[in-house]
Amino acid sequence: MTKAERTRQFIIEQTAPLFNSKGYDGTSMADLMESTGLSKGAIYGNFRDKDEIALEAFQYAIDTMRTRLHDELDKKNTYKKQLLALFDFFGEYVFNPPVAGGCPLLNTAVEADDHRVSMRRLVARELVHTVEFIASLIEKGIAAGEFKKGTDAHQMAYVFFCSIEGAVMFARAERSEEPMQIVIKHCKNLVKQISN
Repeated sequence: MTKAERTRQFIIEQTAPLFNSKGYDGTSMADLMESTGLSKGAIYGNFRDKDEIALEAFQYAIDTMRTRLHDELDKKNTYKKQLLALFDFFGEYVFNPPVAGGCPLLNTAVEADDHRVSMRRLVARELVHTVEFIASLIEKGIAAGEFKKGTDAHQMAYVFFCSIEGAVMFARAERSEEPMQIVIKHCKNLVKQISN
């Protein structure tokens, strides 16, 4: 990595928790300068604008979350165990996220609207990617004989993911683990229903 690449990566890593916690509009240039210890010129010498920093910081937060998730799933030897581990990961993650501020998908999806089209598109792509990943676990589980044939993997993936994200939102708003515990229990019961 060149010095410029290291500086750029440093800025991304330092600002990801800010954008994830405060949002795009709530994160000021003063916040970016304080978190990095760099001047405005040094920051903008590495990025076109605040939008580019926010997009890169979001992607970094997602990649960090996915790396931690896959580290947990890789410890499991069946698709069913991986699916159950995914629920447990989000149960722990709700109050101990890999990037401070909570779930970057949820936080950014709520904030990304029509006037921030590039961010909305990136969030939409990552949401679809996550649902497709969950669906692939179910599809592989069906092929391996762990889940019942005829299970609609795509539908189940949406149910699981949307339930979990809703529970993340509710749990963080209430500062309570109960919503997440209820949803995880329900999702695990659904896994039992589709299991062979």
